[in-house]
Formats: sequence, structure tokens, C-alpha cells
Amino acid sequence: MNIYSSIVEENASWQGIAVREKEKEYSYPRLFQDVEKVSSSLAEAGVAALDRCAFIADDSYAYIVYSLAILKRDAALIPLSTRAVKTELASMLESLPWEYLIVSEAYAEKHTGPGEQVSLPFSFTLKKNPRTHEKTRLPDTETPAFIRFSSGTTGKNKGIVLSHKSVLERTSACTHLDIQRGENVLWVLDMAYHFVVTILLFLRRGSSIILCGHPVETEMARCLSRFPVTLLYATPYHYQIMAKSPLYSAELLKQTRMAVSTAMGLPQDTAESFRNKFGFPLNQAYGIIEIGLPCINGGSSGKSKPGSVGRPEAPYEIKIASPDDKGIGEILLRGPGMFDAYLSPFSLREEVCKEGFFDTGDLGYLDEEGFLFIAGRSKNVIVFAGMKIFPYEVENILLGHPAVEEVRVRGVPMKGFGEIPVAEIVLKSGFAGNGELRNDLRKFCYARLSEYKVPKDFIFVKELKKTASGKIART
Repeated sequence: MNIYSSIVEENASWQGIAVREKEKEYSYPRLFQDVEKVSSSLAEAGVAALDRCAFIADDSYAYIVYSLAILKRDAALIPLSTRAVKTELASMLESLPWEYLIVSEAYAEKHTGPGEQVSLPFSFTLKKNPRTHEKTRLPDTETPAFIRFSSGTTGKNKGIVLSHKSVLERTSACTHLDIQRGENVLWVLDMAYHFVVTILLFLRRGSSIILCGHPVETEMARCLSRFPVTLLYATPYHYQIMAKSPLYSAELLKQTRMAVSTAMGLPQDTAESFRNKFGFPLNQAYGIIEIGLPCINGGSSGKSKPGSVGRPEAPYEIKIASPDDKGIGEILLRGPGMFDAYLSPFSLREEVCKEGFFDTGDLGYLDEEGFLFIAGRSKNVIVFAGMKIFPYEVENILLGHPAVEEVRVRGVPMKGFGEIPVAEIVLKSGFAGNGELRNDLRKFCYARLSEYKVPKDFIFVKELKKTASGKIART
């Protein structure tokens, strides 16, 4: 069972366009030909089944080709975001259990380091890890396809393992997007974080993926003016641009049948502004890497409610655990295509999910018609413009600054961005909390963290509230 083999089988006779990138078009036959070429090169370099391939590249046609080629080899893809700075990537590569590192030309010099390297097609480079690791094996001879780390510091992230079987199940279950062969889908997200349900689903259905490029503010308009885009899949940030910028007229979206908002909560004013300008609703989705895409407001039923993420689609079940007097409790989900295991420490899904239900870490409630509403998060993750920020990671960096005694990083709600990270800092004796120190802390973070993870404000406090056990209180 292999996701790439399924894509080939389902599109064997399809001659349509698979990917559009700038002025170039790549058909499905051309895509399969390039994947075969890269797969052969990977085989010659020694990449085999169950090997883990750390992968660093910008979103591009080549990114898709290499991801598929790795999957074709039955190797596991570990996507690493180019948003991470060099120190973050170095930390990940030091702690991750990878056999091969594959990077595009733009990142080869920065991240391959010393040792034997192999040149690959499309100006990519491969390096074999001199250290050896035990292979990741799953029950019933299932083959790992993806290992996803969402934090820059792997010590704070378990690593999510998805098998080919799980990827096939969750893309098969995602019928509520109603992807049609040949339709144009605009791609504006980060492939390192959004690949499994989306890119692979689009390819299974034979659609055409239009890569937006940068700067996104103007490139989205250019793509929409050139191609009749029928499906938009983006974050509230992107829709806010469309709703406010004069570059985007209602005419640009006249052939769009669905606009899906993902990765963070959808502000109601953004949804209303979008509908008022373009004449059709903006649908909030609820996607989780461990589960897939179980809900879309206005999904297969077509019915939606403001503020809701919709009703769970037929294959998925939802449970609200420990509800309060308002019905708000922990959101538990189960269904097809769930994750297979956590990598570190290694634990199978069956060990993590009681009665097969996954604890999402979100709080919410169901109304009388079964519509799900998200009320907040029970985990200490900050979602900024669709990107996840782990407070402990930012705190560990700040604790390395000579002026910082204690620190707590928390999310502050901000319209259009979800939450922004803010750092509360207790200074060591002898340091003054002033504008000069704020600038120094900001520079310190920019040198060590991805830009989106850097706190947007530094607040100096005399003390931080502690729990009974002496830990910093998170609420």
C-alpha cells in the first residue's frame, strides 16, 4: 500500500495539468516521469524502504516531485520548514533520527555541513547521516510515510508518524471538499506543514495546483486573474488581504465554488467582509495533523452556521468530554486515517487514544444540530497566523539571554492573526527594563528563532505567578 502508487493508478490516463508554477505548466505524465527520475537517483544514492529523509526546500514543483519520490521509495518523509533559522534547523538535525538529508540548492551550503554529499536532479543535494538509528516500524507491516515535527525543538514535540495506509484513508475520507478532476486549486500555504491532506488529496483527484509564490499579497491576485480558480484553501490572513485590498475584485473569484479557511480561528468580521465583497461564504475548516480534516462548515451538507467549524463528516465521530454547565468540554475525535504513532517516546495510537478517541487539546461544544464550536485550547500552544508556536521553545531561547531570570510566553488574541506571542520577563539584578533592552531581546530572538516565533512584545514584571508545585502558572 503506497500513496504515490495510488496517485499514479488513479491518474494513469489523465493528461491534465498537475502543477502550475510561475510561467511553467507540468502535466500529470510529466510529473510521474520526473518522480521516476528522482526516485532512481535516490535509489542510486542508497535510499531504501524505511529510511527517514529529512527534507528542506521552498514550496515549488520540485518540492512536490521530491516528496513523491521519497514516498515512492517507501522511505519516510520528514519535512522541515525553511522558516526555521539556521540554529533551529541545526538543533533539529542533531536530534532527529534521519538517515538522509535532502536539501535544495538554496539551503545546501547552510545545512548539509561537512561529509560526503551527492548531487541530485533539480539542483538538490543529499547527505547520509554518519550516525545510525533504529528503523521506525509499525504493526501489521505498515510503512511510515510521514514523520511530522511541528516545533523547532524536537525535545518538546513527540513527532507524528503517519503510514501510507493512514494517508490513503484520510484522503479518501475527505469527500467534503468535493475535489474534481481538472479544477484549479490555489496554493498559498507552507508545504512543510500542509501537505498530507491537501497536496496529496489534490493529486489523487487529478486537480491542478497553482503555486502562488511571493509576495503573496500581490501574487494571489496575479494567479486569480490568470486562472479560473475553483477552490481556495488558505488562512484567515489571506482572506483578510482579499477582503481589504483593492487588488481583489469580485470578478476575480467569479468561478470559485468554495473558499476554505484553515490553520487558525476565523474572525467573524473577516468572514463577513469576504462574503459582502465576493458574494459567497467563507467556510471554516477544522484540521488536525493527528486526525485529518474531519469538519468543514458548510461541508457535504451545504449547511453552515456563523462561528462554527461545521458538523463532523460521516466517517468521523466526536465526543465532548467533561463538559461544564455550558456544555463546553474537551474535544475528542476518531475516524479513518488517524496517526499511527508518536515517535519520541515511541507510542502507538492504541496506547494514546482511549477507546480510539484522540484528545485534540481543544475545548468546545456541540449545539442541538451537532455543529461544533471551538471555545479555546487546553494545551499551551499559540496559533499565530496559522503557524504553531510552542511557548517552552521561545522561553528556552530567552532564558539564554544574560538579563532574563524567568520568563513566560503566552498568546494574546489579535484580530486577523489569531494570537500573537508576548513574553513576560523577570529580570536579573542589575538590569533595567527599558526600550534598549527590549530591542536587544528582540534581536537575540531573531538570531535564534523563526521570525513568526519572536515575541511581539516584551513585558517586564516583578514576578510570575507560580503553581503549588512551584511551576510557572500558565493561566
